[in-house]
Amino acid sequence: MLAFEHALVLLLLIASLNVVGRWLPWPQLITYLLGGVIAALIPAFPRIRLDPGFFFLCFLPPLLFADGWLMPLREFVRARRPILTLAVGLVIFTTLAVGLVAHWLVPGLPLAMALALGAIVSPTDAVAVNAITERLRVPARLSTILNGESLMNDATGLVGFKFALAAVVAGTFSLSRIALSFSLLALGGFATGLVVGYVVGRLRDALKFLQVSDPLIEITLSLLTPFAAYLAAEFLGVSEILAVVAAGLYSGWRDPVRMDVETRQTTFAVWGLTLFWLNGVAFVLLGLQFPSLLAAVRDHYSVGQLVGFTAGVATTAMLARFVWVYSGVYLPFLSPGVCASPARRATALTISWAGMRGTVTLAGALSIPLLLPDGTPFPGRDITIFLAFGVIAATLLVQGTSLERLIRRLHLREDDSRAQEEHLARTSAVEAGLKVLRSLEAAAATPEQSAALGHVAAEYEHRLAALAAEGETRTSARRRRRAEHHYRTAALEAERHTVNDLWRRGVIADEVHRPLQQLLDHEEAMLRAGPPPPDS
Repeated sequence: MLAFEHALVLLLLIASLNVVGRWLPWPQLITYLLGGVIAALIPAFPRIRLDPGFFFLCFLPPLLFADGWLMPLREFVRARRPILTLAVGLVIFTTLAVGLVAHWLVPGLPLAMALALGAIVSPTDAVAVNAITERLRVPARLSTILNGESLMNDATGLVGFKFALAAVVAGTFSLSRIALSFSLLALGGFATGLVVGYVVGRLRDALKFLQVSDPLIEITLSLLTPFAAYLAAEFLGVSEILAVVAAGLYSGWRDPVRMDVETRQTTFAVWGLTLFWLNGVAFVLLGLQFPSLLAAVRDHYSVGQLVGFTAGVATTAMLARFVWVYSGVYLPFLSPGVCASPARRATALTISWAGMRGTVTLAGALSIPLLLPDGTPFPGRDITIFLAFGVIAATLLVQGTSLERLIRRLHLREDDSRAQEEHLARTSAVEAGLKVLRSLEAAAATPEQSAALGHVAAEYEHRLAALAAEGETRTSARRRRRAEHHYRTAALEAERHTVNDLWRRGVIADEVHRPLQQLLDHEEAMLRAGPPPPDS
């Protein structure tokens, strides 16, 4: 009962901080972090003790699954070289750089634990990056690289982190042995995730075939899939992280064409709420732990030392990203045949600066066990979590608050590829619909059917003519669509006001009002997705 009350308090705190954070000049994750610290200083606020194993199991599977689920596979394959270079090469480079610097800076920190710190601060945060790139509509390839990197470096960073922790427990560190084990566990984990995703997909298809499924059952199975993949991989002794990523990638390929409209819309809404809760709760929980964490590390280090350690580790993590990315631009053996053009330099600078750390780093750090198998305290646990906290805060405050200004100054703009593909898809869809309507003309037996068919066909012909008119210049087309969006929004708002007014005055019943309201909601969602961004 007490745990349930704590969960309710946390959700209320997250909602409140989300509202407050809209007026603050930094990413929401920093607001959650500071809110947790402030709440921890209030004597009446409940004290929450974390179980590291539960924290890892509760937070990481759905976060990694969602990253894989939303990853566009076609774009991922096309940009696989830079993505894998960042997700594997940069993670290894950052792990070594941060690990060696931390081992040198922090007295008494074991090398294996320092490398664990380097591995856990390697993954970038997809939420913080997407919030900026989606709003500014950066070039499609740049967005794909950043999204793909955040998916894959989550997996590689966490796998490296678990190997480093295992080395701390074992007391030995063999690079060749780790490489062999990593290859075997990675392949086994990826295969396990694909099998789990396939089995869950077939189960959902069977329920549909038997007509015993509905959106609530489908969404429940979707939410359980990452945990099924994680637990299956854990049982088989292979990589749980890659199993979850593989299940997410398979589900993201399968679900869009197998779900009906209602299930698809509801699934996105439920997953959006789930990720909002998980990201918020994770950072609030870290804020709640911070006073006790600070007290623990203050027993061994002074305030000046802690500030120096944090600055050194955070600076190393940020500089390592610059060094690696710019090596790919200027060194021919890393990027053969590619010149350092101004556009490429602008892209490289953006990628280098988009290195904010977030929930995955946090969840991994808080999952470090409290004790070794022999019952002694886990060496360096408190200072490792403290430094991970520092890297998260530093990157969000420094890079997260300035990335948008940097992109605007570099004049990075969305290219024409998305617009061209959208125009092709819309035109092809309308032509296909019109073709079917014309084929049904002979089957219209009654005047009413003929009139209805003519009305629908005229609407499709109008849409096709509007799409053909977009052969005008791109700027002119966007201005026309923006004006059309404005007028449709105004008309839709008038419809909503009238329907709500009739309901409030008792002219129409709830059973009439509710479907009309849902229809208007759907039309508004379509409008929000449709118009181009304003010129800037």
